[in-house]
Amino acid sequence: MNKTFFLTLMICLMMSCTTRNTVITSPDENLQFTLSTELGETTFSIRYKNQVLVENAPLGIDFADGYFGENVSIKNSRKQHVVDDYDLPTGKTSHVHSESNEMKVSLSDAEGRVVEMQLRAFDDGVAYRFVIPEQEGMRELAIRGEKMELRTTGDPILKGMILPTFSCSHENVYTTKPLSEFADSLLIEMPALLSFPEGIYMAVTEAMVVDYAGMMLTTRGGQLCGKLSPRLDDSGLCVTGDLPRRSPWRVFQVTDRAGALLESTILTTLADPCTEGDLSWLNPGTSTWPWWNAYQAPEELKKGDINTINQNFNRYYIDFCAENNIKYHSITGIIDENNREFCWYYNEGSATGQPQPTDNTKLPYPGFDIEALCKYAHEKGVGMRVWVHWKTLNQNMEETFRQYQEWGINGMMIDYMDRDDEEMVAFQKKALELAMKYHLHVQFHGASKPSGLQRTYPCEFTRENTLNYEWYKWDRRFSGELKGAHHDLDIPFTRCLAGPADYHLGSFRAIKTQDFQPSFPPMTTCTRSHSLAMYVVLESALQLISDAPEAYEGQEGFAFLREIPTVWDETRVPLAEVDNYIVVARRSGQEWYIGCIGNTESRDVELPLDFLGEGKYTLTLYRDTEESSEDLNRQICEESSVQASETLRVHLAPCGGFAAKITPVK
Repeated sequence: MNKTFFLTLMICLMMSCTTRNTVITSPDENLQFTLSTELGETTFSIRYKNQVLVENAPLGIDFADGYFGENVSIKNSRKQHVVDDYDLPTGKTSHVHSESNEMKVSLSDAEGRVVEMQLRAFDDGVAYRFVIPEQEGMRELAIRGEKMELRTTGDPILKGMILPTFSCSHENVYTTKPLSEFADSLLIEMPALLSFPEGIYMAVTEAMVVDYAGMMLTTRGGQLCGKLSPRLDDSGLCVTGDLPRRSPWRVFQVTDRAGALLESTILTTLADPCTEGDLSWLNPGTSTWPWWNAYQAPEELKKGDINTINQNFNRYYIDFCAENNIKYHSITGIIDENNREFCWYYNEGSATGQPQPTDNTKLPYPGFDIEALCKYAHEKGVGMRVWVHWKTLNQNMEETFRQYQEWGINGMMIDYMDRDDEEMVAFQKKALELAMKYHLHVQFHGASKPSGLQRTYPCEFTRENTLNYEWYKWDRRFSGELKGAHHDLDIPFTRCLAGPADYHLGSFRAIKTQDFQPSFPPMTTCTRSHSLAMYVVLESALQLISDAPEAYEGQEGFAFLREIPTVWDETRVPLAEVDNYIVVARRSGQEWYIGCIGNTESRDVELPLDFLGEGKYTLTLYRDTEESSEDLNRQICEESSVQASETLRVHLAPCGGFAAKITPVK
């Protein structure tokens, strides 16, 4: 017995020292991730239901003193089953139960450097990250880049956002075509969606981007490769600083049901838990955004000196919020007689995106009483938000946040970051930490993608990283190659997989695509019902009601916006076809909200209501009419009784959709 035991132990130890392959599978055993060091190169492969999606894809770290990934040995590996149960106060579901299999693999190379890899396999995706410990010969970190060559099998269809440079607003349309048809050396934002034969999808993105540089994808030889955002000092480095250090998770969502991509909570599960216990100060909700509608207001409010105009203008919007259950009003600028926008705080250049050293985010313009305005709003039950430029804010961030809390400001839009290099990632982390400390919520604009950090810092309500409805103000592509409905439909299958998306919703002025021209206030090119549905289709804890009060008065569908929640207890995507249409159902308490958007073709949608519980429900449905294809503002509101055994049948006009609220009958 003893001899057999020791012989078995010796064999196991020998295998652990000489193994060249290690495999981790998902709990349902449909998804498999293989890490290999055969042939002197570290690679990974991904298999889903016996179909190989990625095969022998090289990975590694390009340290300043040499590449780690060749002639690497697997020293040991440890596996465990992981169960995560946590709450999401500002997410697509209020509670997450997640199960995965985890493996920690210790790697070393010929130079004696040691790097640990953490691997996680979920039923809906796999992920890995590097953990770099402090070690002999490596006291500080200097990374030039990472190698991640996907080497996908076949020629999948890629849907990706091509960006001009690392330093840009991270906004563009999505290009969809076979991967082999993309030119070399393109920069592509994540998440990117790959569609394989037999209806298999793989989305590529990253989670928990902190203390590191963000990653984009680049094309080379018909394949995708990861590329870290470089520092701006021309050092050739991307990541520097102290050890130990964890890279972000490299995430591959995999499924054969398109709707499951949007249901996934894999990114928040991979993020660190929130360490603050009391989150009662968080109040997600809707907000005005007067900048979008070109500061529409009654003419009598635009008389007097600039500060009188500004005070009266903002009180007008605060009253509108109080009367219509809109949680926040956003102070977006100061209005003069030409409707020229300036920042509300003292500045000489922030409105152009070029802040000056004299700008000050905690010094209001002379005569502009921000504290009195906050008091007026709070007396009416309305919260206050402000716009700030990140660079000016960064000059005295903690003092500014403390001042905002004293004034009664509840949150802010931080704008013009336009990068995800190491410096910008550090700025965003600092902003979120201080926002948690001073009980302020954050909307990042001109920013890179989210990465699950709304779990770690629930004050992060939303991010932009989209070519959203603000582009209707100036971009003629909406009447040309860019059809608004197609672009809207790309967002849930790409950008929204990363997390909350700010999209400047709420347009109640629409015009046919062929008649579109940029204008102030802007017109959009989808039906009214499509516009309402976007509030359900897109996740955001801070949904904007961007049009002017006059645009909503007496209009069909505004009642839906007065009631819409911005955080959810449950999210399901029962119907979804990439490029064609999507139906998203979200539950808040016992009420369900449904949003469906389609492309430029008309279609009939049949939605089984089997996600409802027992009993009868009242359905309030906002849908397109026969006239909606010619007059996109036409819609009809219908009320009926439904139950779980029924199927909801709705006709969509071109560029159409439907929105619904389902309430249990008491």
